[in-house]
Amino acid sequence: MENKEFVDKYMEETNEIIKDIGRNEINKAIEILFDAWKNNKKVITIGNGGSASTASHFASDLAKTVSYSSSDKELTKGKKGFRAFCLSDNSALLTAWTNDCGWENAYTGQLNNLLEEEDIVLLISVHGGSGWSGNLVKAMEFAKKRNAKIIGFTGFNGGLMKEMADVCVIVPKNSTPHVEGFHSVLQHLIVFRLKELIEEYSKNKINN
Repeated sequence: MENKEFVDKYMEETNEIIKDIGRNEINKAIEILFDAWKNNKKVITIGNGGSASTASHFASDLAKTVSYSSSDKELTKGKKGFRAFCLSDNSALLTAWTNDCGWENAYTGQLNNLLEEEDIVLLISVHGGSGWSGNLVKAMEFAKKRNAKIIGFTGFNGGLMKEMADVCVIVPKNSTPHVEGFHSVLQHLIVFRLKELIEEYSKNKINN
């Protein structure tokens, strides 16, 4: 196969995802996150491997980008992002839990310190926590015990995340690179919609 053929095929497959992905689930994820922002609830993001980097990026954008653009040089009174944390960001803590209690409990120990009722656990996984991602399943089980809400981003058939999450956005493709790549697209879509909603909400609050 020539490079051009590969590029055309990859782009065509990406276009199929855009046509087939469920809009209702994306909308529900936005609504849950916006309610969390209004109620000052935490958003805790989790992912393994490449999905860990997306989870980290997601937490970063929820904490800053939704309320402060790169042109903002000073803090503004009343302006705030999410209280967002990514559980794979602290390598010392992650490896301590993994070393002492096993990979399956790598995230539940951290959640035990952070997670409160009505907080959001946002998980990103290509296969939806199936097979080798037992730590994500344990994290969802723990979230349910704490009466937290679960948002999942996955691909393939949705895995266990489809069954356990309050809302699960499934990238309809059996392809790891397509799923991981489109999770990044979804992350930016959601963040910049939240940015608009927060700006509108803040303006209305000032005017009223």
